[in-house]
Formats: sequence, C-alpha cells, structure tokens
Amino acid sequence: MLQLEITASNGKQVSRQDFYVYPDDLTSFGSQLQAFPKSQTDVVSLEYGKEPKFYCYFLLRAIVLDSVGHAALEIKIDNRLEPPEKASSNFFMSSEIATINAFGKKISGWVEAMNTDFKFEWQHT
Repeated sequence: MLQLEITASNGKQVSRQDFYVYPDDLTSFGSQLQAFPKSQTDVVSLEYGKEPKFYCYFLLRAIVLDSVGHAALEIKIDNRLEPPEKASSNFFMSSEIATINAFGKKISGWVEAMNTDFKFEWQHT
C-alpha cells in the first residue's frame, strides 16, 4: 500500500489528509478518469475508510454537471479525530471534462514511475 497525502483547494476551501491506497486501485482510478464520462450519469470515485472504519475517511469523486462538458471533482475528508483535533470537509472543484481526463492520465503516469511528488494544478471553469 501507498500512504499518500492530498491537499486540495477550490479557491475558497482547502483540505489536507493522508490516506492509504493500493497502487493498482490508483491506476484503475486514473484509467477510469481518462475515459470519463461514459454517460451523463457516470461517476468515478476513489474511496478509503468507508468500511471498516479506518482512522480516516477520504473520497475523491468525479461527476458530470451538464451535457456541454462541465464536470466536478468532489473532495470529502474526515480525519475521525476527537475535538479539538477533529477536521472534516466536503467541497467540489468544478472543471471541464478534459481537465478530469488529463488528471487521470497524470495519476496513471505517476503510479508507473513514482519517482517525484505528484502535483496537478486544477483549471476552474
């Protein structure tokens, strides 16, 4: 398993969380994002910690917003700590579908090499 730390922002909210993922799951997620969307109702997601309840929860989900090429990534994070360390967030980053496809390509390429930090600058719509 890989231990990853994600920092995401939509310009108004920012969130950071580490989580665990198998390289094959990350590769599959990247491939699915590259082919996104297959239909108007297509949803592609990477989720950690739903069941059983691991130490944190993480969701990265791509959804279609309309039929003219607009989509969004949903970021949902819960560190599952007790106050005052408790932190959770849920927000969306709007985008064109082409940006989500490029994000998937970059994820897949990074998993193959894993020789640098992964950075992706989001392009808002």
